[in-house]
Amino acid sequence: MGSRGLVLVIQKTIFFSDINPTASRFSIPFSQVKTHDFLNEAEAKELDDKNPMQVWLLDPSMKGTNITFNKWVMGSSSLYVLTNTWNPVVKNNQLKKGEMVQLWSFRVNSLLCFALVKL
Repeated sequence: MGSRGLVLVIQKTIFFSDINPTASRFSIPFSQVKTHDFLNEAEAKELDDKNPMQVWLLDPSMKGTNITFNKWVMGSSSLYVLTNTWNPVVKNNQLKKGEMVQLWSFRVNSLLCFALVKL
Protein backbone atom coordinates (compact mmCIF):
# COMPACT_ATOMS: atom_id res chain seq x y z
CA MET A 1 0.00 0.00 0.00
CA GLY A 2 3.00 2.31 0.28
CA SER A 3 2.05 3.29 3.82
CA ARG A 4 4.30 4.98 6.35
CA GLY A 5 4.32 6.53 9.80
CA LEU A 6 2.57 3.82 11.83
CA VAL A 7 1.52 5.36 15.19
CA LEU A 8 -0.45 3.75 18.04
CA VAL A 9 -3.29 6.18 18.79
CA ILE A 10 -5.11 4.25 21.52
CA GLN A 11 -5.48 0.85 23.14
CA LYS A 12 -8.82 0.52 24.86
CA THR A 13 -11.55 -1.80 25.99
CA ILE A 14 -14.72 -1.65 23.91
CA PHE A 15 -17.55 -0.12 25.94
CA PHE A 16 -21.28 -0.46 25.32
CA SER A 17 -21.35 3.08 23.90
CA ASP A 18 -18.80 1.98 21.25
CA ILE A 19 -21.10 -0.77 19.95
CA ASN A 20 -24.47 0.90 20.58
CA PRO A 21 -26.13 1.16 17.13
CA THR A 22 -27.98 4.32 18.20
CA ALA A 23 -24.72 6.11 19.09
CA SER A 24 -22.89 4.81 15.99
CA ARG A 25 -19.45 5.99 17.07
CA PHE A 26 -16.11 4.81 18.42
CA SER A 27 -14.81 7.13 21.12
CA ILE A 28 -11.15 8.00 21.51
CA PRO A 29 -10.86 9.99 24.77
CA PHE A 30 -7.94 12.44 24.87
CA SER A 31 -7.02 11.08 28.31
CA GLN A 32 -6.29 7.66 26.72
CA VAL A 33 -4.61 8.83 23.49
CA LYS A 34 -0.98 7.67 23.43
CA THR A 35 0.14 10.65 21.32
CA HIS A 36 -1.54 13.40 19.33
CA ASP A 37 1.41 13.47 16.91
CA PHE A 38 -0.50 11.34 14.41
CA LEU A 39 -2.18 14.55 13.18
CA ASN A 40 -0.35 17.13 11.13
CA GLU A 41 -0.87 20.86 11.85
CA ALA A 42 -3.48 21.35 9.12
CA GLU A 43 -5.53 18.33 10.30
CA ALA A 44 -5.41 19.46 13.93
CA LYS A 45 -6.58 22.94 12.89
CA GLU A 46 -9.44 21.54 10.81
CA LEU A 47 -10.65 19.48 13.76
CA ASP A 48 -10.23 22.44 16.13
CA ASP A 49 -12.37 24.47 13.71
CA LYS A 50 -15.09 21.80 14.04
CA ASN A 51 -14.56 20.41 10.54
CA PRO A 52 -14.83 16.60 10.45
CA MET A 53 -12.47 14.68 8.17
CA GLN A 54 -13.15 11.76 5.87
CA VAL A 55 -10.49 9.09 6.49
CA TRP A 56 -9.89 5.50 5.48
CA LEU A 57 -10.24 2.76 8.12
CA LEU A 58 -8.83 -0.73 7.74
CA ASP A 59 -10.92 -2.91 10.06
CA PRO A 60 -9.88 -6.15 11.81
CA SER A 61 -11.20 -8.24 8.89
CA MET A 62 -8.88 -6.24 6.58
CA LYS A 63 -11.83 -4.51 4.93
CA GLY A 64 -11.28 -0.85 4.11
CA THR A 65 -14.02 1.72 4.52
CA ASN A 66 -14.37 5.49 4.44
CA ILE A 67 -15.33 6.86 7.84
CA THR A 68 -15.72 10.26 9.48
CA PHE A 69 -13.07 11.32 12.01
CA ASN A 70 -14.04 14.21 14.27
CA LYS A 71 -13.15 15.98 17.50
CA TRP A 72 -15.82 16.57 20.12
CA VAL A 73 -15.44 18.90 23.09
CA MET A 74 -17.76 18.07 25.98
CA GLY A 75 -17.33 20.51 28.83
CA SER A 76 -13.76 20.25 30.02
CA SER A 77 -13.04 16.96 28.24
CA SER A 78 -12.31 16.29 24.59
CA LEU A 79 -12.36 13.18 22.47
CA TYR A 80 -11.87 12.05 18.92
CA VAL A 81 -14.60 9.94 17.36
CA LEU A 82 -15.06 7.70 14.36
CA THR A 83 -18.65 8.09 13.16
CA ASN A 84 -21.16 7.64 10.31
CA THR A 85 -20.09 4.24 8.94
CA TRP A 86 -19.05 2.83 12.31
CA ASN A 87 -22.06 0.48 12.75
CA PRO A 88 -21.11 -1.77 9.79
CA VAL A 89 -17.57 -2.05 11.22
CA VAL A 90 -19.05 -3.27 14.53
CA LYS A 91 -21.34 -5.73 12.79
CA ASN A 92 -18.86 -7.08 10.22
CA ASN A 93 -16.18 -7.64 12.87
CA GLN A 94 -18.53 -8.82 15.63
CA LEU A 95 -17.06 -6.29 18.06
CA LYS A 96 -18.23 -6.95 21.61
CA LYS A 97 -18.22 -5.07 24.88
CA GLY A 98 -15.11 -5.92 26.89
CA GLU A 99 -12.87 -6.70 23.92
CA MET A 100 -9.50 -4.95 23.76
CA VAL A 101 -8.65 -3.08 20.55
CA GLN A 102 -5.90 -0.86 19.25
CA LEU A 103 -6.33 1.99 16.80
CA TRP A 104 -3.24 2.75 14.70
CA SER A 105 -2.76 5.67 12.34
CA PHE A 106 -0.70 5.61 9.17
CA ARG A 107 -0.35 7.59 5.96
CA VAL A 108 -0.93 6.61 2.34
CA ASN A 109 0.15 9.30 -0.11
CA SER A 110 0.22 11.68 2.90
CA LEU A 111 -3.49 11.01 3.65
CA LEU A 112 -4.45 10.06 7.21
CA CYS A 113 -5.68 6.47 7.58
CA PHE A 114 -6.45 4.21 10.53
CA ALA A 115 -6.26 0.50 11.25
CA LEU A 116 -8.35 -1.13 14.00
CA VAL A 117 -6.83 -4.26 15.51
CA LYS A 118 -8.54 -6.72 17.87
CA LEU A 119 -6.25 -8.11 20.56
